[in-house]
Amino acid sequence: MPNPKGTGKRVGIAFLGCGYAADFYGPTLPNYPQIELLGAYDPASDRAKSFAAEYGGRVFGSMEEVLADPDVEIVVNLTPTTEHYSVNKAALSAGKHVYCEKPMTTSMAQARELAALAATRGLHLCSAPATVFSRSAQTLIRAVHGGVAGTPRLAYASLDMGPLAFMAYRDWRSSRGVPWPYREEVGNGCVLEHAGYLLTWLTAMFGPVVGMSAQTVTPFADQWEGVVDDVAPETSFGALRFADGTVCRLTIGWAAPADKSLLVVGDQGVLSVDDVWQASSPVMLRRRVHTSGRDTGYLAEPEQLPFVLPPLAHGYDDEAHDLTVAAGIADLARAVRSGGRPLLGAEYSLHILDVSLRLAAARSTEEYLDVPAPSATSLWGDRYRQPAQISVPA
Repeated sequence: MPNPKGTGKRVGIAFLGCGYAADFYGPTLPNYPQIELLGAYDPASDRAKSFAAEYGGRVFGSMEEVLADPDVEIVVNLTPTTEHYSVNKAALSAGKHVYCEKPMTTSMAQARELAALAATRGLHLCSAPATVFSRSAQTLIRAVHGGVAGTPRLAYASLDMGPLAFMAYRDWRSSRGVPWPYREEVGNGCVLEHAGYLLTWLTAMFGPVVGMSAQTVTPFADQWEGVVDDVAPETSFGALRFADGTVCRLTIGWAAPADKSLLVVGDQGVLSVDDVWQASSPVMLRRRVHTSGRDTGYLAEPEQLPFVLPPLAHGYDDEAHDLTVAAGIADLARAVRSGGRPLLGAEYSLHILDVSLRLAAARSTEEYLDVPAPSATSLWGDRYRQPAQISVPA
């Protein structure tokens, strides 16, 4: 890829959209000296002004002004999801590399169109999330690839955020005081918003998803009346088969109590991370040991693996998660300067989006069992004779 700016110059970036998520990016940018923050634009000018005052750069007067600036090489798209496609297309058409918040779009047809446009113009199109660059993720991925637990056979991955409907989500504010966009988040649903956090880890360890099935449920649909008109599924259960043969049970949701763990079961041991939303969550290994008789305790005591990366100097003050979000922009900037390929490039991001959309749509068919009447009435009662009335997408 051509490099007209020269290898020694920092890569200029500008933000389009300065809402809630921008306060995850801003504090982490100083970790990456190869990036130069030139400024930001938001239709709500007060948000752009507070972003620039907090993190640097100037306030652009319009999106067109951002796209016309020759020093802006990467556009970071943090606009609402409904605007991702049009903004990404405009930025690519203007000759800018794009790093977009997830999801890139909500349509695979649109995503493929954007990828084709980027390829035609010799540009990079990347999409969040970038948690795959965290200390925990990189340590776990290298342990799997290095065979520390033998050949991986199974994975259990959960990103249950807790019951959102019962939380004070209307009161959540970023460090600059920007409200959490709960209507957009609930409308998109937990799967489109969060599946990528685990899918990037899983595909980096096991290769692409080659087979899958899924189911979705919305157990607290009644709690969203008056909040959003069309409630997306609150939880998705997936069974994924990866290219290397590993099979994963995946749960994404915001209905059950919080569980953000990842477990990899190999033929020589088990690797685990308690919280994939913490960049430095310890990676634990339990090795397989000799056992005899009916003893099922075949695993040794857990040991923590040393991190393969040092801690980052700059983060943001949020006890719920530490996602090193700007790492994806930094990887794109590296690719822009080196002529290489970013990890979260178009091909990779399209695969993550494809799997996320399939999980959200739950394309498998549920099979109902015809329970014999005597058994149903004598053991379980009449009310269990009919399938449970669970909200599922049309």
